[in-house]
Amino acid sequence: MLRSSRRVAAIATVALALVPSMARAQMGVRHSNSPFNGVPAPIVPVSVAKVVLENEKDIVLTDSQRVALTAIQRQLDSADAPLLAKLEAIKPTWRPAGGLNDLSSEQREQIVAHRKAHVELIEQITPIVAQYRERAMSVLTKEQQDRALKLEKNARKRAEEVAKREIEQLENPAAGMRRRGQIRDATGRAPLG
Repeated sequence: MLRSSRRVAAIATVALALVPSMARAQMGVRHSNSPFNGVPAPIVPVSVAKVVLENEKDIVLTDSQRVALTAIQRQLDSADAPLLAKLEAIKPTWRPAGGLNDLSSEQREQIVAHRKAHVELIEQITPIVAQYRERAMSVLTKEQQDRALKLEKNARKRAEEVAKREIEQLENPAAGMRRRGQIRDATGRAPLG
């Protein structure tokens, strides 16, 4: 009797474990009208010089390093300025009220064109930032370089998370808890007053 109850318990456990998988399989594939399939737009590459200067107390820069990194960052800013201005200019001025699944064919074509232009500009910016990254890293000592790499990685990760949240909110406006007609400030809270 003990053996049969163990067998029943094992079969019940396996069946319960498989129920969610079978239910998902029976639901079928949901088709999305989203042109991006959840893939966020590429981010602007992180400037090592900027990240190091913002965290100079953690890295303990000398005066000469600070001056050199400031010069590198200014040169990068002037080299990237026209491309960053174009990137800002092509940013869509509208958002679909029902998310990306609620696009007309014209809106879909327009948003796809925006993304394509965005990707092309990021591809132009990336080698410029990489060149100045090497220059900034050459100014730092080995220990400072290790710390700068961690700071760069964290800054890139934060930017990627912001891009991911943005695409999630576009694809599913309910996820952002924003409803049509509601006014929110930059933090997502209702404005004061």
